[in-house]
Amino acid sequence: MSDQRIEDLGDDLAVPRKNGELVFEAPWEGRVFGLAVALSDNQCYAWDAFRDRLVAEIAAAEEHGDTSGYYERWLASFERLLLDTGVVTAEELDARTAEYATGIYDEHEHYETTSDAIASLTRSPHTSQVRNIVWRADGEPINVFRRPGQLFVCGTGCCCGHTERGHAPVPVELYHSEWARRRIRHKVHLSIGGCLGPCALSNVVLLLFAGHEIWFHSVTGDEQVIAIYDYIEAMVRAERYLPPPPTLAPQVFDVFDWPASKPKPRTDGLAYHEPLAVGAPQGSQVASPAAS
Repeated sequence: MSDQRIEDLGDDLAVPRKNGELVFEAPWEGRVFGLAVALSDNQCYAWDAFRDRLVAEIAAAEEHGDTSGYYERWLASFERLLLDTGVVTAEELDARTAEYATGIYDEHEHYETTSDAIASLTRSPHTSQVRNIVWRADGEPINVFRRPGQLFVCGTGCCCGHTERGHAPVPVELYHSEWARRRIRHKVHLSIGGCLGPCALSNVVLLLFAGHEIWFHSVTGDEQVIAIYDYIEAMVRAERYLPPPPTLAPQVFDVFDWPASKPKPRTDGLAYHEPLAVGAPQGSQVASPAAS
């Protein structure tokens, strides 16, 4: 391949070659190389912007004794550029990574993925600031995607949905279909499982959003499920907690005895959560359990 941009990378950034030809040790290396060049060709970003990030990535890797390969550093630079320029969001990137890693599209996918490529990104001080890396017990780095909320539905408890005991059915399919149709999977995760309590109130639903917990009881009709999702979408659009609407007031109740928290207005322009981070202090490095 003859491309002046590639030739101008210089010795320090030179792509691997053999007999003058580009060398890729794995298919993904060729793909990420081609993607970086193609998006520059389509003016999604300036080539110099990618080159600058590659310089920084390689320098940081060498400074910290990183043994990652050339194209792992290329990939980290490419991903960081896509996020910085807004070509993709962190949510879209995680979703596509999960789909590619599994080879399937799963509407219940948690988007907590592990791969050689993602593992290489955890070594980058640049990309780690937009990811939530948790080190699993076996030493594998897992990128746990953060959401502002989660919806828990009691669907298989001791009372909820047991029509043989006189309780109303739980519209499980409607919960799933509305969650998928509204495309809020990256904002609010859906969990349908066992007992949430209290058992005297069947068909219980718990919504966590922006640090608030909202309990609903006796959710027995489709219109109530729709109203709950309308409420969730209103908060997603507002990017903050909102009080339950009057249509859901009869179903709202309290469970815990701590004082209910009240939303505080923010003056820093942020909405329901802080920027995604690894949970480490600014400037600190992510370390594996083996290094501690």
